Amino acid sequence: MAKTTVTPHKFGVVDLIRSKPKLQYIELPKYKVDVKFEITTSGKLKKPDPVPSTALKRLEAAGMKELERYETVITEEAVKLDAKVAEILKKNPGEKGQAAAEKLIQGTNQSIKNAMASAEGAAQVAIQKQLKVEANKDKLLKEARVKTTLKVSMGVIKIGTAVARLVGSSGADVMAYKTIVKQVYNLGKEIQQQLKGEEKLRKDLYGAIQKYITLRGTTIMQAAERQGITDTSGISVKKPMEAIKKLTGKAVAMGDEVTKGRDPKKIAKELLDFTIKGIAVYNKDADKKRQQYREHTTKTRQKVDSLGVAADKLMKAAKAQKTLKQGIKLGAECMTLKREASALSAKLEERQKFLGEMQTLMEGNGMKVDDTTIVDKIKALDKKTVLKEAKSMVTSVSGIYKLVDEISDIAA
Repeated sequence: MAKTTVTPHKFGVVDLIRSKPKLQYIELPKYKVDVKFEITTSGKLKKPDPVPSTALKRLEAAGMKELERYETVITEEAVKLDAKVAEILKKNPGEKGQAAAEKLIQGTNQSIKNAMASAEGAAQVAIQKQLKVEANKDKLLKEARVKTTLKVSMGVIKIGTAVARLVGSSGADVMAYKTIVKQVYNLGKEIQQQLKGEEKLRKDLYGAIQKYITLRGTTIMQAAERQGITDTSGISVKKPMEAIKKLTGKAVAMGDEVTKGRDPKKIAKELLDFTIKGIAVYNKDADKKRQQYREHTTKTRQKVDSLGVAADKLMKAAKAQKTLKQGIKLGAECMTLKREASALSAKLEERQKFLGEMQTLMEGNGMKVDDTTIVDKIKALDKKTVLKEAKSMVTSVSGIYKLVDEISDIAA
């Protein structure tokens, strides 16, 4: 009587669909597959050895390859189904549309169930075919028999959670939200553009003031030279009025050859008048750049305030609409945007006032304030940047637009 040996082997996958396709309207479940096959070998004289593990792995690979075919089929069907559901819901976003979509999904679920029911036989055939290949290499497997069992644990395809929420909102309500959010989005983009110009205006102001400071120092020394003051040691042009005073003292000390009968007051006035005339153009240009920067800041703050009002309007509309199930999330995001807009507006108002106060730098025809004070003011202005707050706010605007766009997309 022939002696037999049964070699069992198991393998499986946690989810047959290893790479989920990008779906917008439906959700795929997990398809857990467990496969078990037994190879029965026989010998006339003695009990055969078990089938080598390497051969078992090759048989497993053959079965797995067949399962991959099912993976491809299910994936392709899911993509097609997603497109069909989208088409149905775009035409009818209400409960009737959902009912029609669910009926279609039910049919696909049944088709997949039927297909997976045939997977056991397909895996058996694939493994049997590979067993014949193995038998050509190993005489032990010439009369071998294989028995395959396959178990599939799976859920069902269903409408996506986000899409299901849409059923509580009619198309008209949703489109109303989209209209409001467009105001928010457009204001956000306008502010973003405004802030791109802010950097250039700031650099222009810095450059104009730097030119003004440099020329002021040069012009004071030219005024001294014009008066015949050859000794300028100990004179610091960084403090213009003090420099004028010291140069006047040096002129008096040099005697009639320099003073030519003029009293100290007259000499000081001539030094000052020459300097003021020489720096007038740069003084006006620096103040013009300051005014432009201040006006730009004012306009940006006004747009930010308008954005806060629009966000508040959208938030109230979301809270008032009881049937919009995304209303809670939308309201929360609008609240965040309102806080960010308020914070940005406050910083812009602070900078607006600061730029107004910077006018004092030009007092006395630009001769009263020393270089150190001017540089300190510029450094203080540089710290009043709003780029971080603006970036956060623009991100929130985009998030709200995307949320409302998702809510309204199938009702468009």
